[in-house]
This record gives sequence, C-alpha cells and structure tokens, in this order.
Amino acid sequence: MLPLPPHDLLVNSIGDFDLAAAALKAAESIAALSSAPIVNTPSAVRATGRCEIARRLSSVAGVITPRTITLPRENLARPDAGATLISQGFEFPLLLRTPGFHGGENFLRVESPADLPAALAELPGGALTVILFLDARGPDGKTRKYRVMMIDGRLYPVHAAISSHWKIHYFSAEMADNSEHRAEDAEFLENMPAVLGPRAMAALEEIQRTLRLDYGGIDFGLNASGFDVNTSTSTSFFNSSRSAAE
Repeated sequence: MLPLPPHDLLVNSIGDFDLAAAALKAAESIAALSSAPIVNTPSAVRATGRCEIARRLSSVAGVITPRTITLPRENLARPDAGATLISQGFEFPLLLRTPGFHGGENFLRVESPADLPAALAELPGGALTVILFLDARGPDGKTRKYRVMMIDGRLYPVHAAISSHWKIHYFSAEMADNSEHRAEDAEFLENMPAVLGPRAMAALEEIQRTLRLDYGGIDFGLNASGFDVNTSTSTSFFNSSRSAAE
C-alpha cells in the first residue's frame, strides 16, 4: 500500500457497516498507517450494524431495544417462516427491511405470517432484517421520534418529529401544518434535558460512552419509563454518513 500524504487528521466518512463492511475493512488498513488523530475510527463504526447496535445498547440502563436479526431471504420464504420467527421470540406485527436503506425505503410492517410472501415480493436483497415491533405511541396515539447528535463528547438536540404513523421521518411527519407539534419541537430544541428527563439523559450519556464515536447520533422514542431506543419504529442509531431521514 502506498504511504499516506502528509496529514494532521484522518476523517472516516464510512458510516454504514451493513452497507459498507468491505470499505470499513479497507479504511482500517489505511488508518493503521497513520499516527494522526482519527474522527470515527473504523473499528468503532464496525460495531454499529443494526443488529449489533440493538444487542449492545440493550444492556444500557433505561434502554429498550427490539430483538433484531438478519436472515437469508430463503429462510423467510419457507412455509413455516412465521412459526419459526415466533419460536425465536418475535411477534406479529413485525418489521422487515432491506439492510443499507435509511429514508424509509424498503421497510415494511408485516401484520401476520400470511403477509410475509407479499412483503418479500416488495423488498430487494438476498438478506433481510427482522425487527420486533415496539409500540412507542404516546397517550395521544402519536409517535414521537427524537434525534440527538453526539459530537466530541457532548449531546445536541436536532428535532422532535411527531406523526400518527409508525414509520416516522421529519420530512413526512405531521409538522408543517400542526403548530402544536412545532411547539413541541421548539421546546425540545430549547430545553432537551427538561423534555427528556434525567433518566433518558443519563441513558444518552451512557450510549455515547458505549459507542465511542466522535460524531454520531441516535433516533429514539420515549415510553412511560422515560426512554426507549426503539429501532422497530423507524428509529435507530446513525453515524456520520447515514441519512438525516433515518
């Protein structure tokens, strides 16, 4: 491998392990040639695949993550696939998505085992991620997805998106035409600790320490206990190169 040109800093912009595992491996080889500081070390990003994140964050106090596995398409196409998933701790409805997409594309809610074939027909890819659905609706029946950035050891609010639909993104949420929703969003931006509460703030701080990323973020919802990292309702960890519409 050629030596690196003169430099003072390395920045890893590869942020999706599920989509770019080979590129991250190459980035690790490049980083090994340098003694300069690096933003988002490839080894830290390598531990942020969707299934791995659900497993790692499940041990953080106050955090709930859904059962998440990635399976070959043929496993899900078998006649007994629904029964097999139930035996592995899943329930219907569940979520099914193609790895590597982050704007709501190729991401479906499957209501029953009988609906699996139709969902498979819509989704591309040789492997699909199965996610236990966690209902994060509030008392008003709406889902709130908060986004927080983790930058150089500090937490920064980005938005609070509110929607009547389980799949929630800020660009499609019920914000533009709802002044009450926009007021909630503004309150979150102005006083995140008061909106989230001490339990959720402590969980976010522990997540930041666990991930060891210089630049990253997380989407999550709150439940009655105060916090719920809920990748089943289209909320998830994301890092430097993932879409802002996770």
